[in-house]
Amino acid sequence: MNINNKKQLSDPDIMKKYSALVFERQELSQPHNPYDQEIRECASIENGDMEMFRKSISENYTGKLGTLSKNELRNAKNLSIVLITLSSRAAIRGGLLPEVAFSMSDVFIQKIEEMTEPEATINMTRQFQMEYVKMVAEIHHQNQISENSSPRKSIWIDQCKDYIFKHLHEKIRVQDIAAHLHLNANYLSELFRQCENITLTDFILREKVRLTKNLLAYSPYSYIEIAAYLGFSSQSHLGKIFKKYTGMTLRQYREKYMQNFDY
Repeated sequence: MNINNKKQLSDPDIMKKYSALVFERQELSQPHNPYDQEIRECASIENGDMEMFRKSISENYTGKLGTLSKNELRNAKNLSIVLITLSSRAAIRGGLLPEVAFSMSDVFIQKIEEMTEPEATINMTRQFQMEYVKMVAEIHHQNQISENSSPRKSIWIDQCKDYIFKHLHEKIRVQDIAAHLHLNANYLSELFRQCENITLTDFILREKVRLTKNLLAYSPYSYIEIAAYLGFSSQSHLGKIFKKYTGMTLRQYREKYMQNFDY
């Protein structure tokens, strides 16, 4: 830390503003929301518990959210960025791979920056937080690692998943993953099936379908563009896989879940 930074941190004006703000909040009986509420909210995301999340954000308190800007809209956006950041970290603790959580955060925050109404900004943020809750809940439901798996096996599975999530926009082959991990392809496939109760190929396709859902609901990209982005040979190929895993066509899913973001 340089001298200038030290001077800024010890600036008497900053401490005066801090003292004045604390005094004002005490006088108006407007403290910040209690920290335990934040803990419950983050825990609900980490546990993939939608009921707990809805309950935590509906609780009434004498305090209020912090003031991060004098401009009402900017304040709502800043608060939203904080909430999304906390949510992404909670989702990672809940099992969501960092690359996925961070990418979702990037997209969500970019969308927040486009908002024009404070109340709508916070409401959309809550929707984004629910996406984290749902994804963690699905992970807890589908990705139960066998109790008999050794720590070494778990590391291989984690590295395998990390590779998959970093290459979802490509055509992923089991041989390529195995080569990356310096393992035999047949051994990796069997290990993954034993630990995850799902074949490696099915897991890859399931994750591509999961990302397809997000793109259908939260992006303006066409079906052909989504198929190309995710490494499918054609729109019909993606559509066939998508219907197999969801029971819906691409159009049916988009029409049902597409968010009106005014692109």
